[in-house]
Amino acid sequence: MAEIRISQLTAKSSNLASTDEFAIAESDGAGGFVSKKITGAELVGGLSEISFNTQSATYTLVLTDQNKMVEVNNGSANEIIIPANSAVAFPIGTQILVAQLGAGQTTIGKSVGVFVYSHGNKLKLVGQYAIATLIKKATDTWYLAGNLEA
Repeated sequence: MAEIRISQLTAKSSNLASTDEFAIAESDGAGGFVSKKITGAELVGGLSEISFNTQSATYTLVLTDQNKMVEVNNGSANEIIIPANSAVAFPIGTQILVAQLGAGQTTIGKSVGVFVYSHGNKLKLVGQYAIATLIKKATDTWYLAGNLEA
């Protein structure tokens, strides 16, 4: 098969359809290729849709929270706890949104050995419907930004 550069492709005149398929070839390490594909629905869904995980009390993040929004619906103070990498190995670059759905203030907590960097060391969401983002930078290092207070 001849190689074709992306710049040589003719642009499609309509929007990406969920049934469109994109072929991808990966080297098999022995001079051949393994064919794979991704659909338009998978491509768009992976980039633009977010899943929600609603909790009603203090909650420790789990691997399936990667690239989701964890929202806490509680009338009392609560905490979202970032576990150590040795307990839950989120890939570097993981993003997790946190939303305070209820009136109880949500604080971002951390396990021993975890570092969370935020402007002014602010770790509490400011109030109901406030949102913050956690981004994993290194093994046990996270950034936190959003609607926060000390």
